[in-house]
Amino acid sequence: MLQGFEIAKSANSNLPMLEYLEKGALRGVYLGFPELHEFYTMSTPGVTDWTGYPQSGKTELLLELLLNTSKFYGWKHLLYVPDIGSKEETIALLLHKLTGKTFDKRYKSNLISENEVNSNIDWLLEHFIILYKTDEKSKMTPFEFWDFGVNLEYEIKGGIQTMTIDSWKDMKHDRGLRDDQYLEDVLSYRNMIAEKYKKHIHTVIHPRGLSAEKKANGERKVPGPDHLKGGSEWWNNGKNIISVHRPEGEKNKVEIHIVKAKPKSVAKQGVANLFYDWVKSNYYWIDNQNQKRYAQKEYVNPLGVSLEVDEDDSDVPF
Repeated sequence: MLQGFEIAKSANSNLPMLEYLEKGALRGVYLGFPELHEFYTMSTPGVTDWTGYPQSGKTELLLELLLNTSKFYGWKHLLYVPDIGSKEETIALLLHKLTGKTFDKRYKSNLISENEVNSNIDWLLEHFIILYKTDEKSKMTPFEFWDFGVNLEYEIKGGIQTMTIDSWKDMKHDRGLRDDQYLEDVLSYRNMIAEKYKKHIHTVIHPRGLSAEKKANGERKVPGPDHLKGGSEWWNNGKNIISVHRPEGEKNKVEIHIVKAKPKSVAKQGVANLFYDWVKSNYYWIDNQNQKRYAQKEYVNPLGVSLEVDEDDSDVPF
């Protein structure tokens, strides 16, 4: 027998399948947007890779979805997001999304107050564990980050549900291997960590080059796995791959392309449209009455019937 492997046998597999039947297929949580819910939910375990051109809104959207899981279900998240900037800039962005108020003093009518910072900061830092550099020369491998998250699990009350890298270029990578060999190893390890420890692992990857490819009609192509360095391995090892795309000529509309969806009980391929509110730093959708609707725990299905999501987190500071 191969060490570390087993063959599924009838006597051994019967009970696990009855347990699987009772629980049902893996399903992710509702993220606040009914149009997105048709195509994507966030599960534990799970893996999602995010891409899109610069300024497309991929980081903004990911952070908002993570924030919604904290508000709706009490989820906690480990972030390593040097692409956003300093720890202060990261916290400011999350507080802007949480309160709808900005730290930018150019917008005095929507400036966050000292009281609003003080009343929300503890809750925010309880739900978002932000890892940052104290030495600019320090570099961390993806393996080290995911291992750190697994070990951190035991120090955080209630554990952590997600781990996020933004972006992949900011990690230390093994240059002794070809890109495809390295990615096969590192992404397989990531998938194993997500499955074994029941975490959802997010990775933000920039497309190669800053120039946008054009379709025959002159519009920008939506970047996908083929636009990523080592693209075939992202495609082979990825579970859910999402490309956030801002169509040319649109000020605040974003197209969320679910390029790969796995497992099918969690997501499916398709496109959801959302809009970005620059003042609140929040996304919204347009209902049948042409009204703005911001993310909410209450799910509104296509028939217009409101359904309350079961999970609860009474610890939300508002």
